[in-house]
Amino acid sequence: MNQTIIAAMLTLSVISSAHSEVAPLVSGQKVQVKKLTRDISNVKSAIFTTGPSEFQSAEIIKAKQKRFQQFTEALNRYPQLDDPLVQAARTEYLKLQKVLKEEYQRANQQVKELGDVQARMALLQQNFDQYPVPAPMTPPFDADAVAGWLKQASAARTVGEHNLKEVNAIAPLAFLPNNPGTPQSGSPFDTNDLKGMRLNAMQMQKDVQANYKIMSDDVVNKLQQKLEQVQSRWQEDPTGDKKWVFLKADQVSQSKRLFSESKALAQSSIYLEKALKQDHRLATEALKQINLAEKKYQTNAKLALNSSKLPESQSEDYQRFEFAEDILEKPRYEFGEFGPIILTTKDIIERESKSSNIDIDKVDVASNGDIKMSGTETTWTYKWQEFKFATPIKDPDGRWYIWWITAKKYASGSSITPLGEWISGEATQGNPILPANF
Repeated sequence: MNQTIIAAMLTLSVISSAHSEVAPLVSGQKVQVKKLTRDISNVKSAIFTTGPSEFQSAEIIKAKQKRFQQFTEALNRYPQLDDPLVQAARTEYLKLQKVLKEEYQRANQQVKELGDVQARMALLQQNFDQYPVPAPMTPPFDADAVAGWLKQASAARTVGEHNLKEVNAIAPLAFLPNNPGTPQSGSPFDTNDLKGMRLNAMQMQKDVQANYKIMSDDVVNKLQQKLEQVQSRWQEDPTGDKKWVFLKADQVSQSKRLFSESKALAQSSIYLEKALKQDHRLATEALKQINLAEKKYQTNAKLALNSSKLPESQSEDYQRFEFAEDILEKPRYEFGEFGPIILTTKDIIERESKSSNIDIDKVDVASNGDIKMSGTETTWTYKWQEFKFATPIKDPDGRWYIWWITAKKYASGSSITPLGEWISGEATQGNPILPANF
C-alpha cells in the first residue's frame, strides 16, 4: 500500500510542476473541486485511528488504494495550483495520505502483535471443546470419581482463565468484521464469535463452582433425609411383640440397604469436601450417627433373636402331633428339616363354606339394547376339619424359622379338592429362632 500511495503522490507532483500557466477555474469546475475536497475529507474522517484497525483487512486496503488513486487522478485534472479551492483540495489530499500511511503502519503493528488471529481463535475453540466443565455427579460416588471430576473441573477452570486472558488480549487489536457464516461451516471467526468466547470463558469458571455447589447441596440434602430415616426407624422393643422388625427378612434387607445407602452418601460428601478442602464436619458427624444406629440395630437384632421363642402349647393331643408330622413330611410341600411341633389351637374345628362358578354359554342382545345372558351355575360345598400348629423349620440358608401352619382335612369340595387326608393349608414363615430356644 505504501508504494501505491507514494507513486500517486509523485504523479501528482510531476503534473503540478509541469503546468505553470493554466486557465483559471470556471464555475462548474469550482463546484467539482469543492465536492472533491468534501469527498476526500469524508473518506479521511471515516477512518478510525483507534481500536482494531480495519486496515488489517486486505480487501479494505485494496478499496482504500483504489479510492486514493481516484482522488489522485481527479486532482491531476486541476493544475490551478494558485487557486484557493485547488489548494484546499490538495491540503485535504495530503492529510488523507498521511492518515492512510499512519493507519497502515498501525495496522501492521497490530497484526505483528496478534500473529495469526484466526489460528489463535481456532485454538481457543478447541480448548472449549476439549475441556468442558464436567456435569454434577449424582451421589453416591467414591474417591476416584471425585478425583476424576476434580481433575476435569480444574482443567476446565484453567481453560476458562486462559481463554479469557487470550480473548482480552485479542479484542483490543483484532479487526474481525461480522459475517453471516459460522466457523463450523468454514467462515472466519468474527467479533460475535470473540464476544461469545469471552462469555463462555467467564461462564466456565462460574459453572465449575456452581456444579460443585449443586453436588454438595444434593448429597447433603439426601444425607439428611437418610439420617432422619435411620434415626426414626426400628425403635421398637427388641424383646416385645414387634421384635419382628429386627428379624423378618424384608426388614433386615431394608435395614441393610438404608444403612449402606446412608453411609455411601456420608462418605461421598466427605470425599467431595476433602478433595476441595471444604468443611466436611457435617458429613463426618452424620457418618458417626449412622454407624451408631447400625450398631444399635444389630444389637437389637441379637436381642430379638435371643428372645424369639415358640408359642405356648394349647394342647397335647398326640394324634394331632402325628397329623402335623405327616403334613411336614409330605415331599410335595418341601418343608425340610423341622423341630418340635406346638399345637396352637385347643381342638379340631369343623368348618363349611360354599363356592359358585357360572359358565356363560349364550348372550342375546335385544333390539332395545338389553343384554340377556344364560349359562350353567356350579356350586361346591366345602366341609373340612382344621387345626393350627407352629414348628421351627430349617431354611436353606441354615437358619431356623418359626412356621405357622393350618392343617386341613376335607370331607367334601370341588373335583380337585383332596379328600380324606390331612393337608397343609396356609403356611407362613415367621421370625427366626435359635435351636437353643426350641
